[in-house]
Amino acid sequence: MALVYKDFSEDASDEFWCAGDNQLFLTPYVWGDNRRCGIAWTEVDKIFFPCRLPSEDDEVVTHFLLGVLDLNQKKIDVYDSIYSEPYEAGMNYMQMYAHMIPHLLKFSQFDKNHKSFGNVFNKFDIQWQRSPHQTGSTDCGAFLIKFAELLMIGKDVQQFQPEDIKDFRKELAANLWAHGEWKRNSGYDTPPENVGDDYESENETFCPKEL
Repeated sequence: MALVYKDFSEDASDEFWCAGDNQLFLTPYVWGDNRRCGIAWTEVDKIFFPCRLPSEDDEVVTHFLLGVLDLNQKKIDVYDSIYSEPYEAGMNYMQMYAHMIPHLLKFSQFDKNHKSFGNVFNKFDIQWQRSPHQTGSTDCGAFLIKFAELLMIGKDVQQFQPEDIKDFRKELAANLWAHGEWKRNSGYDTPPENVGDDYESENETFCPKEL
């Protein structure tokens, strides 16, 4: 999304969505043809997407937060482990999704394939949701994963206590080890890195006290 937003405009034609990177990165997500999104959006009501706020000065200070696209309510819920209210850096980034996704869905004739979306393609509302706040400067990614886990099983994210993040990190480490063992024993290879992936990023991610 961030890769093509710089070329996006409100009057973007169908040619915009069919050209080059736009067709390669965006439309396959909608139809489940991307290896990172194997289920078509027409089959679900909500889509979870992690967001990494860009660094304005190319330094390592950045922040992860979770966006949840609600197709029925036409809104984006934001779960942020620092703030429960909108702030400039976060809102500016989420506006990118709120503006582009309706145009992408319209081009994809989404209303003809989703059972309850309707035929209105206005900008999505953005709503910051109350959520537990991190106390450590490197916890935002772990909080994002925990938020997604709780929401996917229908639980309130506020049930999670920030002091439990250390135990959750251990749980994540154990699950990653088990997944690595499965890959080794099954012979599965991670697909080659694509533009936009950061599998081998050497930059440490930690959250600023003030965004």
